[in-house]
Order: sequence, then structure tokens, then C-alpha cells
Amino acid sequence: MLIVGVPIAALIAVAMPLLHIGVVAVVPLLVGVHLVAARVVLARPARPLLGPMRRLLTRWLARFAFLWIGLPGYGSMTVPAVGVVTGAATFALLTSVVHVSMLRSLERERAGRPLAGWEKVVPTVLAVLTVGLLLFLVGLALLLGWSVMALVDLVSA
Repeated sequence: MLIVGVPIAALIAVAMPLLHIGVVAVVPLLVGVHLVAARVVLARPARPLLGPMRRLLTRWLARFAFLWIGLPGYGSMTVPAVGVVTGAATFALLTSVVHVSMLRSLERERAGRPLAGWEKVVPTVLAVLTVGLLLFLVGLALLLGWSVMALVDLVSA
């Protein structure tokens, strides 16, 4: 997957600065396509070998990794020249995270080890951070909208 994906990510990064406002749609699309490809190629063959809790854990860890690393990493592809390196590195990093996560989960499952404390804490912390950030962004958007409306009322009066 790395042999094919890294050059494709680099080619997309070369074209990214030319897309201007289209980047707003391309970056989340790229994150989504990469997540689906990683899950189909790397995670799907191992899923039947995992217990239900480890399946849930690996699924959510991959989602959070793509959210917290993938969006900023692929978003940096808009910077000419530097974006090629960051885009390829983001692809390699995220693919490696999914691969290593699946290997570790398979090893722990085969050994019959229960979920470690960090395996329960990390997804919970990431979920809380994600919800908190979303609430903050919604509040910021409401504040910005209220400020614009107050300015419009002030100017029109």
C-alpha cells in the first residue's frame, strides 16, 4: 500500500495548490478515501481474528488518527513544495499507524491478554477532545455570526 500510495499522495500534493478553494473539498475527500483504503487493505483481513472490543478499539483509533493527523497533514499539502513532503509523510504515517495498530492488537489477542488501560483511555480522551473542539468551534462560529450581525446593524443604523 505504501509503494502505490506515497507517490499518489505526492502527485496530489503537487496539484493541490492549483485547486484554490477546491481544497476545502479535496482534503476531507482524501482523508476519507485513505481511511477506507487502509481499512479495506490492512484492517479487514485481521478483523475476524479480533474480539469485539479490540475490533471496536482498532476502528476508533484509526478514525481518530485520520481525524487528528490526517486533516492537518493533508491540509498542509496546500503549501507549495513543502506540501509534497508533508502529504507523502502523512500518507506513510497514517498507513503505518493502522498497520502497527492491527499487528499489536493481533499479538495481544493471540496471547489472550485483556485490553490494557491505555487501550481504554486513549480513545476516550480523543473522543472527549474531539467533542470539546467541535463545541468550541460551534461556539466560535456563533460568536462570529453574532458579531457580524451586530456590525451590520450598527452600520445600517
